[in-house]
Amino acid sequence: MTTVLEILAGLLPGYALASFTESVMHEYVADASPKIVAGWRRYPRLFQKLINTHFGHHVVHHHQTYLTTHVRQFETPCHRSRVTGFLIRRGRYGRILVASDFGLRLLPSGVLFHILPLAPAAAALWLTAPSPTSLAATVTFTLPALFSHAVHPFLHMPFSQAQSAAPPLMALFLRTAYGRALYRNHFLHHHYGGVSNFNLVLGGDVLRRKCRRADAAALRAMRDVGMPLA
Repeated sequence: MTTVLEILAGLLPGYALASFTESVMHEYVADASPKIVAGWRRYPRLFQKLINTHFGHHVVHHHQTYLTTHVRQFETPCHRSRVTGFLIRRGRYGRILVASDFGLRLLPSGVLFHILPLAPAAAALWLTAPSPTSLAATVTFTLPALFSHAVHPFLHMPFSQAQSAAPPLMALFLRTAYGRALYRNHFLHHHYGGVSNFNLVLGGDVLRRKCRRADAAALRAMRDVGMPLA
C-alpha cells in the first residue's frame, strides 16, 4: 500500500505539472505573440531554438498548412510542393520540418526541448522523494512529447478515419472520453487561432483559464469535419 501511495504521489502532481507547463510553453513559445518573437530576434543566437519552435508550429503548422479545413493538410500537390520548397530553402531546420510531416509529428530531436522545462522538478524529486514517486512523476513529464509525436497526427483526421488508421491501442485511447475531449480541445485550438486550448495533455488550460468552450459555429465546424462532439 505504501508503494501505491508513493506512485500516486508522483503521478498526480507530476501530471498536473506536465500539463500546466505544456500549456504555458505552447502559449508563450510555440504560439508566442509577435512582440515576444520580435524580442527573440534581437538576439538570434541566444533564442534560435525558440524562434525555430515558433516558426515550425505557429507559422508552418498553423498558417502554411491546414489552410481551409482541420483535416486536410494541403489543398493540392502544388501547395505541398510550394511549402516543401519554402522549407528546404531555409536549410537544416526546414528539412527537419519536412521530415516531421510539416510540424505534425514531434521528431526525437525535439523531445529534449519538450522535457527540458521540467528537468528542475525532476531533479528535485530524485534528490528528495522516494524512488517510486520520482519515477512516476518522471514518466508523466514525458507525456507532452509523447502526445506530440504519437497522438497529434490523428487529431487532424476525421474520427472515423483515425479509428481505421491508428494502431489498435491508439484507436482505443482515442475512443475514450479523454481521447474525444482531446480531439475537441485541439480542434478549438486551431479554430480560435491558437490563442486558447493549448493542451495535448489535458488539464493545464483549465488551471490557467485558457480553455475556451465551443460556440455554435465551432460545433458546426467540428461536425462538418467529423470530430467527435461527445
